[in-house]
Amino acid sequence: MKILIIVPDGVGVRNYLYSSFVDELNEGKNEVIVYHKISTSAIEEIQKQKPFLTNFEEIPHFVENFKARLLRESLAFARILRNEKFLKNKTILKFWSPSKKGIKKRILYFFAEIFGDFLSKKYSRIRKADVFFENEISKSKTCKEIGVKLKKIQPDFILNLHQRSPLSSPIISAAHQLNIKTATVIFSWDNVPKARLVSRYNYYFVWSMLMKKELKLLYPEISTSQIKITGTPQFEFYFEKKNYITKKDFFNTYNLDVDKKTICFSGNDLTSPYEANYLNDICEEVNKIDESIRPQIIFRRCPVDKTTRFDIIQEKYKNILTAVDPDWRTEKESDDSFSSIYPTYNDNCLLLNTIKHSDLVINLGSTMAHDAAVLDTPCLYLKYDPLEKSIFKVKDIYEFQHFRSMKNINAVGWIHNKKEISIKIIEGMNTPNEVGVDRAKWLEEIVLHPLEDNSSKLKDTILECI
Repeated sequence: MKILIIVPDGVGVRNYLYSSFVDELNEGKNEVIVYHKISTSAIEEIQKQKPFLTNFEEIPHFVENFKARLLRESLAFARILRNEKFLKNKTILKFWSPSKKGIKKRILYFFAEIFGDFLSKKYSRIRKADVFFENEISKSKTCKEIGVKLKKIQPDFILNLHQRSPLSSPIISAAHQLNIKTATVIFSWDNVPKARLVSRYNYYFVWSMLMKKELKLLYPEISTSQIKITGTPQFEFYFEKKNYITKKDFFNTYNLDVDKKTICFSGNDLTSPYEANYLNDICEEVNKIDESIRPQIIFRRCPVDKTTRFDIIQEKYKNILTAVDPDWRTEKESDDSFSSIYPTYNDNCLLLNTIKHSDLVINLGSTMAHDAAVLDTPCLYLKYDPLEKSIFKVKDIYEFQHFRSMKNINAVGWIHNKKEISIKIIEGMNTPNEVGVDRAKWLEEIVLHPLEDNSSKLKDTILECI
């Protein structure tokens, strides 16, 4: 069988192409074609780990015309309005935050919001607009060009690794015209309510029963039989012993003290504007802890955060703070968006060993809590505004729809104000089993178990769908 995998950006590389998922497909004597929009250096990095992946085809340049872009943005806004009312959760409106820089974008989003509001009043209007969008994409020059390419490749199945990428829409449209079966993974645990499911597929691969119910609820036109629970391969790296480094070797590499307790502060991307404030608060409070029990801090920033906002803090607290930066790269150092940046395989090892050898992880509502739970490392979530007049309200974060999965589950510890930081850190280091006692239970809610079998499950599901 020929399986064509759409890789619209570098993020899917880590979670899927570095995993054993593609190995399992290849072992079954299936031909894997990578249809991508990633850099040459990213391809070279992939082939170091997966030398059997030799068939790479570049997705042609695609820019939606104004009508298609207007329809897509209007549909996103309409679904967000509907989801907010349907789920009775006002924080869903926070997912509508497009950049309106420039006159063209201001005009686009002005009309998108008017039209989207009109569509949201009746679901039948949304469904008709879905059809109009698909028709507009199908008429594009790029769709026709891709159709010719697909006829040449003749894939039996197409899998998209990121459901929200507009780049994939002409590929899926061309596949529909050629009666090629398609599927998409829902990329992350928080993606469904965000209303960025651009195209429609034959199948949808989700992390869990929780996500399946959510997808069916918000997209009633998708039948239950189309939604397959496959989990996600991104956690399997924690079960591969080849990725482990001894604590002594890891700490020696970064000049850390192997005899000291260690906490990891993991940062979010630029949509979280106060990460530097939180890091400063943590360092300031940790520095007050008696030296005999004072922990050292590992700082792992978000891979796309290339800003200098942490520099002053790192210099000020270099006695207790050590950066272990993610090993993600770009060919153009000035371009640090998710569309051009890509991870090295080494970063899997860095992430694993950073968590493994930390006694505690701290962050603002990050997925890192799940990574920590895999390794049974306790996590503390920050739950206070670091500035008196914060524009970005922390209470909104934990009201996001995906955090409703924590209801009645003691999954993490909470830091409610700056003064609590040192207290909660000491408690977490001394009694780790009393912090987030239900962290494993929460993880089971979020993603299919056993985690190490998710690649096999994904591969088997694809072959069953063909």
